Amino acid sequence: MGAIALSHPSPLSQPSRLDAEPLVSSVSEPLGRYQERHRQMHPNPSRWIEGLVDCPGAQGLYTYEVPPHVPVEPGDIVSVPFGSRQVGAVVIRWVDSIPAGMAVDGIRSINDVVSQGFFPPSYWTLLQRVADYYCTPLIQVVRTALPPGLLGRSQRRIRLKSDRIPPGATEFLHPIAQQLLVKLQGSKAQDYTWTYLRRNLRGAERGLRDLLQRGWVESYVEPPATVKPKTQQAVTLTGVVPDGVSDRQQEVLDVLKRNGGDLWLTELLQRCRVSSSVVHTLAKKGAVVIQQREVLRLNRDSSGVADQPKTLTSAQQAAVDAIAQSHGYQEILLHGVTGSGKTEVYLQAIAPLLTQGQSALILVPEIGLTPQLTDRFVARFGARVLVYHSGLSDGERYDTWRQLLQGQPTVIIGTRSAVFLPIPHLGLIILDEEHDSSFKQDRPAPCYHARTVAQWRGQLAACPLLLGSATPALDTWTRIKNEERRTKNEEIKNEEIKNEEIKNEEIKNEEIKNEEIKNEEIKNEEIK
Repeated sequence: MGAIALSHPSPLSQPSRLDAEPLVSSVSEPLGRYQERHRQMHPNPSRWIEGLVDCPGAQGLYTYEVPPHVPVEPGDIVSVPFGSRQVGAVVIRWVDSIPAGMAVDGIRSINDVVSQGFFPPSYWTLLQRVADYYCTPLIQVVRTALPPGLLGRSQRRIRLKSDRIPPGATEFLHPIAQQLLVKLQGSKAQDYTWTYLRRNLRGAERGLRDLLQRGWVESYVEPPATVKPKTQQAVTLTGVVPDGVSDRQQEVLDVLKRNGGDLWLTELLQRCRVSSSVVHTLAKKGAVVIQQREVLRLNRDSSGVADQPKTLTSAQQAAVDAIAQSHGYQEILLHGVTGSGKTEVYLQAIAPLLTQGQSALILVPEIGLTPQLTDRFVARFGARVLVYHSGLSDGERYDTWRQLLQGQPTVIIGTRSAVFLPIPHLGLIILDEEHDSSFKQDRPAPCYHARTVAQWRGQLAACPLLLGSATPALDTWTRIKNEERRTKNEEIKNEEIKNEEIKNEEIKNEEIKNEEIKNEEIKNEEIK
């Protein structure tokens, strides 16, 4: 922990904060999916789990019994009975006891694990910590953290893995497993919803269990469809040179060639000033292909001039070096007045993380500051920059979540709610203008402080937390300075111990030397 000044420190003008939180150490769960070996080596620690049921109208967390043969971890998606239906649920946590007033024989069992490690276990550890610290029901914290639409009705699907089936091995299958296999092989995509298979094949559960154990099929969860991905028509050159091309059609082909052979249909029509019938005629001739393609609603126009890294001042370089040399969780205060170059420090501290496959989270206090910072980051890092705040539509926030679950190195810029995003391989958290009171949420519950949650996230992910401000909060300044004093005192104490050890070693060597001289003198005296 330390403070780095980009300019001469000015007198602090911020009032004392009343919500100073202690830094509590925490053991981080590893990000990523649990491997099957890990699950087999670590038996279920309890009989019951609490899960968030994926069903409209479901309130709170529901308790289910876990069969001994089903390996489950927090973050898994499981299939559970809910009323007369079979629905999906996200496993939140293990519990040692059932709710008061409920009979043990009234607890229903989960049926199967649909998708392992859909969320990292540390994500739920964070949400539980927020619920405990801010005295808020866990379900309320979960609803605050997840974007609208993510808990819509999900679809469990079964996909055939044809390359895993040895020749002639199907003869030894149970008849129900054989029927299920034939049903999947008869599908063009070799993929069906579990609801369809169970409805059309009696005893499908037994057949599916057999195929899953052999590794011939896989069970997965289709992304919730409450919010639909946005699609747009794209035009792509095929390389075919058609006969009898008109001047307008040739112009369309030339524009596509100059733009890498691929453009959105609307953009192509605007550039060439032609109707869509011209492009469709080229498609009929085989010169182009028109297809629906997903376009993320959060993408910005980054057609401007790319931003290049700037030469750093000595103070900026010292800050970048300090961030790069930090190991594990550490708080670093970047103290610099407006215009001192804090943003460039952010950019150059993040760049090496992306090349290492890690992501960075930048929190800003207000939505109004997001476009300014986003434009600068998009110019430097392009499409790897994502935005998340309450001003976006449900679809835009849904798209951001979907991209994060893919696990690619990303730069996320957002307001306080972005602190809950399940970012894989998190390498750095930045709070810009960390003194700003907008990082506090007053209502609705949980009434959390994004800086406190960011500290916990840094501890769980074992990554540095960079606090940038021209006028740091008084509690931040005090905490950082006290830690610097403790560190300095430790260094002085260690130096004193080291000097004492050296001194003792010198005395010991001197005594040995004197003893040798004395023995030599005695020996010489005897010879005489």
